[in-house]
Amino acid sequence: MELINTKDISKKDGRQYIIFYLGNEMFGIDMLYLQEIMRIPDVVKVPCTPAYIRGITNLRGTILTIVDCRLRLGLEKSDDTESSRVIVLTAEHKKLGYVVDQLVGVISFNENELDKGSTSETAADFVDGVVKIENSQKLVMLLDAKKLLNLRDEESLKEDVEINKNNNPDIFSEREEENTDTNVEQLQMISFKIGKEEYGIEVSDVQEIVRFSSDVHEVPNTPPYILGIISLRNKVLPIVSLRRLFDMEECALDERSRIVVTKIEENDFSYLVGFRVDLVLEVLRIDKNAVLPVPPLLNTKDSEEISGICKLDEGSRLVYILDPKKLFKNRLRENVDILRTHADEQEINVVDAKDEDEQLVSFLVDGIECAFPIVDVKEIMSSTEIMVVPKAPDFVEGIINLRGVIVPVIDLRKRFGLKEKNLDDYNRIVLVDISGRYTGLIVDSVKEVLKVGRSQIDSTPEILMDEIDQRFIEGIVKFDSSDRMVILLSVEDILSGKEKKELMSIDKANN
Repeated sequence: MELINTKDISKKDGRQYIIFYLGNEMFGIDMLYLQEIMRIPDVVKVPCTPAYIRGITNLRGTILTIVDCRLRLGLEKSDDTESSRVIVLTAEHKKLGYVVDQLVGVISFNENELDKGSTSETAADFVDGVVKIENSQKLVMLLDAKKLLNLRDEESLKEDVEINKNNNPDIFSEREEENTDTNVEQLQMISFKIGKEEYGIEVSDVQEIVRFSSDVHEVPNTPPYILGIISLRNKVLPIVSLRRLFDMEECALDERSRIVVTKIEENDFSYLVGFRVDLVLEVLRIDKNAVLPVPPLLNTKDSEEISGICKLDEGSRLVYILDPKKLFKNRLRENVDILRTHADEQEINVVDAKDEDEQLVSFLVDGIECAFPIVDVKEIMSSTEIMVVPKAPDFVEGIINLRGVIVPVIDLRKRFGLKEKNLDDYNRIVLVDISGRYTGLIVDSVKEVLKVGRSQIDSTPEILMDEIDQRFIEGIVKFDSSDRMVILLSVEDILSGKEKKELMSIDKANN
């Protein structure tokens, strides 16, 4: 906590207030609510929040919402300076950081010195009274910390929950009846490119996807397809080049190169291996009966790792499904000890039942990193031609034809009220199920597949829940080793109940 100049503290026995400037006006907040004072941190912006909410930051493992005090009080916005600080207020398990222009010090006064009269018109809703600094003509407007923290009684909060349920009954309803394909067994895959060919590995075998780092340590006396080992979150991860494994020429690294981290299980033993691939494409979800067996001519001993072939886009696109277990069984048997390097150490960290791992698909929307649980992502596809639908709801960009199914598409930039931009090669359409309706969500780019523990997911700060029209934020993912935070979105709450009904109407209009 920063030290405050307290040479002007009044010696009277009374309540103490921390004093600060906003422009030329002085304000104060009861010291009882002050947790600490800090310099302005880097923040992650949150979509659909009021202008006075700057974003969220990771304060020693706690998600802290940062508020611009000027804008919150209805004052004119101003740029930060070297004197700007964040005062962290806390009460009743609520915590908020308010950005102020400059700290002054601490004053103490008695209750009878408090003037409940004239206050600034702009800040009137938050001002509890006015006090004059001793031996000065300066007035200090004392702010109500409870109002700044948006504290309300428990009964009001219960009423809000009931109102939300009544206004959005479809959120709590069963969706199985609307999904006619639930009896069809499906295969979900991460697809990627190696050279000109497209391959896929089942999501259940993929732990995560990370950017390829050049910090690979070579291991002597290994075949060329074993690139070496890297350190991934204090664990040793062997890296295999699928290009070299498939007798293809190695290509230069670029920003699209990725490592697909896969878990290999052998009898009662398991270990992780990272496959270096050229480009991760999509998350595919297809019917298992659409997977074709490998033709006998190709089903040789050297290609047993291909367990099936998918035909997509009316046969113009082929995806070879890889089975990591068979891949290791045939080609890497002689080097399995290298791939198991420190495997025992990898298995020491037993996951607590209360902290089960969860896989997320992260993506960017106007620089904001968001994510969906991977179980809610049906597919991820490249941007394609979107047909505009007359009289469609404002939030619908248009429709696409997905293998004979009409799918409405929503631009998340528009949905969140962010700056719009033209689609490019980086844009992706994330296909999700909203109340039993296949829906495409346009994002700027898909970043990676994350594996996080549930303890890393914090609940949404209450101030955000109070201010966001649609409670679509399920939580905030935090990382102990960095300031990175990811906003976990709820697929079902992206749209309101009314908007979901409007979405369903698109089917009727196009049938």
